[in-house]
Amino acid sequence: MKFVDEFRDDAAVRTLAAAIALRVTRPWIIMEICGGQTHSIVRFGLDELLPPAITLVHGPGCRCA
Repeated sequence: MKFVDEFRDDAAVRTLAAAIALRVTRPWIIMEICGGQTHSIVRFGLDELLPPAITLVHGPGCRCA
């Protein structure tokens, strides 16, 4: 499955994380709106790739059910 493999490209993810780190000049607080976002971020370790200046806050959840 080509499409899924493109989203699991370790080099691309690390390049994007480095680009984000260059943009962060002061603390950021980003709220995840949906529990699905939170689940994916934690499951794939994306929260650990972000610079320490970015704080993720779990939001109120969504009504996707």
